[in-house]
Amino acid sequence: MVSTPRLSMDEFDYELPASAIAHVPAEPRDSARLLVDTGPCRAAEHRHVTDLPSLLGPGDLLVVNETRVMPARLPLRKRTGGAAEVLLLEPLASRPPAADGTVAEVSRPATASEHSGAAWAALVRPSRRIADGTVLVSERDPSVRVVVGERLDRQRRAVRVLVGETPLADVSQTRLLERAGEAPLPPYIDPAAARGAIAQRLGVDAADGDMARRALADRYQTVYARSDGSAAAPTAGLHLTERVLESLRSNGVGIATVDLAVGLATFAPVTADHADEHEMHTEHYRVSAQTLAACAAAQRVVAVGTTTVRALEAAARRQRDLLVASTACTPEAACAPSGRHGDRGGLAPTVHSDISGSTDLFLRRGTEFLLVDAMLTNFHLPRSSLLLLIDAFIGPRWRDLYEAALGYGYRFLSFGDAMLLPQTSPS
Repeated sequence: MVSTPRLSMDEFDYELPASAIAHVPAEPRDSARLLVDTGPCRAAEHRHVTDLPSLLGPGDLLVVNETRVMPARLPLRKRTGGAAEVLLLEPLASRPPAADGTVAEVSRPATASEHSGAAWAALVRPSRRIADGTVLVSERDPSVRVVVGERLDRQRRAVRVLVGETPLADVSQTRLLERAGEAPLPPYIDPAAARGAIAQRLGVDAADGDMARRALADRYQTVYARSDGSAAAPTAGLHLTERVLESLRSNGVGIATVDLAVGLATFAPVTADHADEHEMHTEHYRVSAQTLAACAAAQRVVAVGTTTVRALEAAARRQRDLLVASTACTPEAACAPSGRHGDRGGLAPTVHSDISGSTDLFLRRGTEFLLVDAMLTNFHLPRSSLLLLIDAFIGPRWRDLYEAALGYGYRFLSFGDAMLLPQTSPS
């Protein structure tokens, strides 16, 4: 058996000047620049997102992630006055309540009501200085309290959130946090610059903190966001407008949706020296039977963003596993074909059930893409799992494309410009 060489993260490093990081999104959304990869040994085209309808056509299926970003970042205070922050990630399965008790940083024990309700996984800062049972209170909305619980792993803590006496148990309830919380922008974006620029564009008073935060939160959502649950935006979709979507439909392009709740699996940095040492967290996803059937029938499946890619590829693998189980065949058997073209990873032309669950699928070099033929995506951080996905999708020429983008002044990361990539085997 031939061993596969370990994948060093040094291969996914590149110099990203601070000046290339976008702190303010393009306005209008679809005016963002679009670098179009035309394949190996060919120069990329320089277009705009408004050109997307001319780049796709009949037989193509554009798939978007319709997840909605929660007001998940909560600036808080300890009862002793110290600042803290909680970033809600996802509700946990039912867990036993934390034990009551006074701790050094709490002026009184948490009450029974504060310990009631469902737990959430969250990032807590400064985590090491906040003991189990600490009660944190929002300055913006004093009715919002967070009880910090036990450590789940090196990064996450269990917390309980209450608005008044109502415990937050479901992602749809996070809309109750709109005053206390804010859009969970990535740490490399200057939130003051983003709020100020967006407020100015909308004629909003930037000094009105609530109004400026709401304006930024709206801009950090896709125009088709529907399903609550994400701790970050599926940022490639931020470029799309109703105008572009309608033009795509007029050109015969199908539009389908998935739902993947963006969390740590998407934005956690890779700190390991080798890709196989990286811990990939799970994210919840749902792909409807209608979307799966549309993928099976499409000539090309064009995924908007890496989160859509992960949802589709996770669903394809689950569908294949179900087919294998139902027919008692091996994945290599003809009854469970693999491959992107023609058989679409074993998807039947008519798919009768939705596929949902949690996935820790880590798409990196050597991965077979079962459904996705092309991808609209932003430019990603060095040494990130998202860059590993791009490498798996088009091979090492991502580096040439990134160098060209930097040379032509493209804007990088969440509020930056985009790329359109056809899937090709790495060479």
